[in-house]
Amino acid sequence: MKAWNIFYKNVLQNNFVNPGDKIILAVSGGVDSVCMLHLFWRLKKKINFDLLVVSFNHDLRKESMQESKAVKELSFKFSIDCFIKKINVSKYSKRHSISIETAGRRLRYLILEKIATKYECNKIATAHNANDNAETVVMWLLRGSGSFAGIPQKRALNKNLVVIRPLLPIKRNFIEKYVEAHNLTFSTDESNFSDIYTRNKIRMYLIPVFEKINPMAVEHIFNLSCIQARENKYLEELSNNFIKKYVKVQKNAILLDLTIFLQYNEAVQFRIIKNILPEKNYSSYINLIVRKILSSDVFVYRISDNWIFEIKSNKVYFIRDGKE
Repeated sequence: MKAWNIFYKNVLQNNFVNPGDKIILAVSGGVDSVCMLHLFWRLKKKINFDLLVVSFNHDLRKESMQESKAVKELSFKFSIDCFIKKINVSKYSKRHSISIETAGRRLRYLILEKIATKYECNKIATAHNANDNAETVVMWLLRGSGSFAGIPQKRALNKNLVVIRPLLPIKRNFIEKYVEAHNLTFSTDESNFSDIYTRNKIRMYLIPVFEKINPMAVEHIFNLSCIQARENKYLEELSNNFIKKYVKVQKNAILLDLTIFLQYNEAVQFRIIKNILPEKNYSSYINLIVRKILSSDVFVYRISDNWIFEIKSNKVYFIRDGKE
């Protein structure tokens, strides 16, 4: 099957799974995560590692508990331990004034990290696929984020725990065909078809148009993400080295050495400002700040209600002005 071939090749190329690993699978019960569960079950026949399944009941739909129970039954069928965790996403969302989607993501990772520590797991696998990545890239593009890196295939949560996404190069239709071929049951979240959410609009309306123009659109977006991710890593290293040497961070001020800053390439300059800004902003706003810095004029410019930046004596100062 194509999904298995892509998955297995990706696991080997990126060193996602090693003998002795203990991996948590975050399984919602949807088609993507059920596919991932089956793929990892097959992978265990080739590599000696341990698995643990965690399923979350977000308590947002009446079907949630039944879906989690279905995940537990499937895990039992594959002789894998499964934990069901109920989380109050609505309450957390209101308390922290964030979206339901953001609240759910934060709570899931907090709990996954705790479980990983308790059971000495070193990796968490999620079932993000190539379509998820394409949707994310388009969403960031529309929001002006200035990045096409998309969803990372691997990221560290702490020094002992890494999140891996081995299904990321696999298109959703390959996943659906795989699940159908293996007669795997899965749940469908009806909220995925509501166009009140930006991501759903992109999934339902934009991606199909892209694929009509070019059937390889999702794959091309994934390849673009991989290229940008590599370039991002290089730019981050240059930016972080500069910040360590030439940026002083104080309680109410950030000082940047302008003389050294001007010796760097414009792409690195953008990344430095992006990384030291006291309040994060979109790429167009960062470009504006970089342009004003490059003009080398002596002036004071407000960048938010709480922060201003000033250029004088070959220094750039980001200063908290006390208006909080």
